[in-house]
Amino acid sequence: MTLYVNSRFRGQRLSGVQRVAIELSERLRTPRRELAPKGDASGLKGHLWEQLRLPMALKDGLLWSPGNVGPVTVRRQVLTIHDAAVLDHPEWFTPNFVRTYRTIWRLLVNKVAAVVTVSEFTRQRLSVHFGRPAASIHVVPNAASAAFSPATPVEVADVRARLGLGEAPYFLTLGTREPRKNLALALGGWARARARLAAGSNLVVVGGDGNTEIFARSAALQQADGVHALGRVPEAELPALISGARALIYPSFYEGFGLPVLEAMACGAPVITTRLASMPEVAGEAAVYVDPHAEDDLARAIEMVDGSDDLRQELSEKGRERAALFDWDKSARQMDALFAELA
Repeated sequence: MTLYVNSRFRGQRLSGVQRVAIELSERLRTPRRELAPKGDASGLKGHLWEQLRLPMALKDGLLWSPGNVGPVTVRRQVLTIHDAAVLDHPEWFTPNFVRTYRTIWRLLVNKVAAVVTVSEFTRQRLSVHFGRPAASIHVVPNAASAAFSPATPVEVADVRARLGLGEAPYFLTLGTREPRKNLALALGGWARARARLAAGSNLVVVGGDGNTEIFARSAALQQADGVHALGRVPEAELPALISGARALIYPSFYEGFGLPVLEAMACGAPVITTRLASMPEVAGEAAVYVDPHAEDDLARAIEMVDGSDDLRQELSEKGRERAALFDWDKSARQMDALFAELA
């Protein structure tokens, strides 16, 4: 069997979906051939290549499309869908984006040879929306890459210096600035807690603009006391930046998996998150959970973590143990087994 990989992700901006595709595709033992468009693969250009050019390049074999969508004419295809947010919360996306994904998924989900997703939560949501039995949807979880491990004090100091953070303690929040990431709660909770934290403490905000910005400009974040908005940070800087944080604040309303939560735990950083969607499936009992609508609740969690060395140590240890349960090699073996079964 020839396994073809729809490698449109190679020409897209790096985010969670692309990182997952890279981690898995490079670990597969199944002989494969990657097919990718030349140059930019985002937007309409990428969709046209995927729907028109990609099917013409396929011979006998199986196609794996790891990035949420694939060519609607190809039945011998394994499709990986990372979340159902566009179906559960269309108000978070542009109307054109919603129409595009709803149309493609209606044509694909009950046609392709197999559907893969990244969490039990997303499996259930896809089953509800498409009427496909949950047992027929394969769960292959994400993992933290090897780069996400506790950084040394020297590495943390270096990244602090490069990013202009100084030596003051900081909490960290990650994610594109779009409604589901709930950045407003992070800022509100931070504002309520800051006066009772260690002197000079900061909130570091990392992430680019999403589909719908909470703030008109990144500079607006800098108007809040003790907030450093860094925008996008190079991937290589993240492990040390996370390792140096008092905690990761991740108050998301909705995640198909929640990879930043797992990456923070792998780095030994305490995690504050919400008990929504897939977050408890990933974090288990290794996180502090807060009400996603209550600034006071988040403020109390921030103060509690900041004020207790023992709690931070406990969360760090539990987090590393939890993160170790998720492994890219194991997930790649699951994909290999699925490809072999379909062959």
